[in-house]
Amino acid sequence: MYLDQTILRIALRTILYTLCSLLFTPCSVLLAQEKDTTYNLPLINVTPTQATERSSPVTFSNVSREVIQQRQSLLDIPTLLSELPSVTTYSENGNGIGYNYMTLRGFDQRRLSIMVNGIPQNDPEDHNVYWIDFPDMLSSTDNIQVQRGAGSAFYGPAAIGGSVNLTTTPFTSTQNIVLESSFNVQEFGDENTTKLNARKYSAAYNSGILVDKYLFYGKLSRLSSDGYRERSFANLNSFFFAAARFDENMSTRVQFYGGPIEDGLVYYGLPKLANSDKKLRRQNLTGYWWGNNFIWTGPRRKEEIENFHQPHFELLNEWNISPTLKFCNTLFYVQGDGFFDYDGSWADTSMLRLGYNYGIPISNNLTNVLIRAFVGNKQFGYLPRMEIEHDNGTMTIGAEIRIHRSLHWGKIKSAEGFLPALYDLNYHFYEYNGGKNIFSLYAHELYRVEKNTTVMGDVQFVFNQYEIRNEKYLKNEFSVPYFFINPRFGINYNMSDVSNVYASLSYTSREPRLRNLYAAEDSYFGATPQFEIKKIVNGVPQYDFTSPLAKPEHLLNFEYGLQYKTASSYLKVNFYWMEFFDELVKSGAIDIFGQPVTGNAKRTRHIGMEYDGSQKLNEHFSAAGNLSLSRNRLIQYSTYENGVEDKLDGNPIAGFPNVLGNLRLTYRAEQLTTSLLSKYVGSFYTDNFRNEENKNDAYSVFNLETSYAFKFNGGVLTFRGEVRNIFNRLYFMSGEGNAFFPAAERNYLLGVTANL
Repeated sequence: MYLDQTILRIALRTILYTLCSLLFTPCSVLLAQEKDTTYNLPLINVTPTQATERSSPVTFSNVSREVIQQRQSLLDIPTLLSELPSVTTYSENGNGIGYNYMTLRGFDQRRLSIMVNGIPQNDPEDHNVYWIDFPDMLSSTDNIQVQRGAGSAFYGPAAIGGSVNLTTTPFTSTQNIVLESSFNVQEFGDENTTKLNARKYSAAYNSGILVDKYLFYGKLSRLSSDGYRERSFANLNSFFFAAARFDENMSTRVQFYGGPIEDGLVYYGLPKLANSDKKLRRQNLTGYWWGNNFIWTGPRRKEEIENFHQPHFELLNEWNISPTLKFCNTLFYVQGDGFFDYDGSWADTSMLRLGYNYGIPISNNLTNVLIRAFVGNKQFGYLPRMEIEHDNGTMTIGAEIRIHRSLHWGKIKSAEGFLPALYDLNYHFYEYNGGKNIFSLYAHELYRVEKNTTVMGDVQFVFNQYEIRNEKYLKNEFSVPYFFINPRFGINYNMSDVSNVYASLSYTSREPRLRNLYAAEDSYFGATPQFEIKKIVNGVPQYDFTSPLAKPEHLLNFEYGLQYKTASSYLKVNFYWMEFFDELVKSGAIDIFGQPVTGNAKRTRHIGMEYDGSQKLNEHFSAAGNLSLSRNRLIQYSTYENGVEDKLDGNPIAGFPNVLGNLRLTYRAEQLTTSLLSKYVGSFYTDNFRNEENKNDAYSVFNLETSYAFKFNGGVLTFRGEVRNIFNRLYFMSGEGNAFFPAAERNYLLGVTANL
């Protein structure tokens, strides 16, 4: 486990401070309210980009605290969101614990804007979101809003496919303790056995309101899983500490959360023929890409593991200067450090930069090489904004300042063969510093034209700048700036007290990933800067670092929707047209770490309809569901091999299913809640060549959830049970090219939560 001593000291001090406040504060200051009620004073508005029904012309879905508490268990955040319209998920290890991914309207999470309390979470360099670094976050989450399309996120990573914003408001108005324990039992068809393979323990403490202005919260948890696939374990520890103070015109919150993790690497998919073989579909294989196909070479080594820790520090402040003027500030710092060890037996001496040219006298290749790759990230951010109330609405003016710095290096962790006696075990055969500077200004207006009509208009000015510095050996250094203007306009009209209609038009731009410019960590086996070549000197290309080959992608997004909502019925229908210029599409290949390789398509188009609704059938029964229909096509896109053009105009875009659907039937009594839910995902290609062999087949899966709660001695005890994949369907959740990721067989969850 990796845990920085400084961070540990801060965590211990926070715990001590919280305990002291609890021990020395009289109980008389606590308000006598029911357990689980939230603090009834207005909390800090940490989500300025959050849309509002019947006001914001945005396509979105909310997941309330009640729903989160009912449905969250062992599984990660993407699994909870998988019931929302146009959302799909997949898990590398099969059982939803560890490395999990989500798509929205088919767009992978790199192209979504992910925020926690309005703070951007996408990695500044590779745009990804590592949900594994947020273990048990749902236990401290109050609300999740998922916006589809460009949405109303007027800062942070550009929302190409949509945005996800989690709001953590863990405080309760009265003192309480919450203890939770959950266990998952997995069927393994190849062994004809059922085994306990995942478990979670957590304890949370709320101080309640102290001296009329303070709130404290602390939570510790541990989640461990053996995984469904071989050697795909995950040991996830987490902590979450928070404190809030409320004064007459000011509110301040401090939050510190994170947790060291350890897991087994399992980032490659499996051949399609493995799906029906209950032994083969559990394999964790390694290999390499050859052209457009992946070649499997054997099982992954048990030494291939990851250790990482990414704590988050947040300070959120809201100052009500006057009844019409509010000044909000968010300061944050994220530090992520860790390593992963992976097989390097395929790398020869020259790749590992050994030999006389590097001052290391060795001529024979090493065997069974294990490479350790280190990543150290630091990000500081400041998000100020001013909210101005006027007669006809609200204007928000703000800024975004984020500074990201990173260190990457690789070394030989272990190997068999001859190494010189004086070989430095900390010799780095690649090393470089990465960085990104992000600055933006925005203005957002929500204007009431008349009682039933609201107009939204906003504009964002963005400056992003990538950099690579101090690259060992090859000495490639560059700084690449990007400047974008992202405007948005929309209108909402409330036709009656129960119905409304809205429309919006947005233009959004997003820069490529840093790896699209230069995969510096892959330089030891041949990766080169992806820039125009000015000239070649003595056989060495001289790059023009002002002219990257990868272009930013640009989106013109039109949304139109209608909504009908009463106390017992809800229906929303919306249409979208997303016209892309230079969209970064998947090629069907992956890099050495299992991530998709992307490239610009000159013109693409995504058109779709989404239906979302619910109906209370009677006192006890209700139904809810959604359906998404879409068409995703390459309009202008060609690939080149050996100088020969292959035009792919009109082909479906890799990774985009045309049909998605969810249905949940629920029975509720006084203390019992039981739901049967089903999910259908249509087939989709995993490359852009319309190759029938590279297609993820359509699948449907059924789950059963039940919970029973009863009160005792002033507390509440809740039992929870789940059966996932009731009919034991064997299916792939997703794939890249000819490599696919299997879903776990039937499994069972049992859990108990005590709210004392």
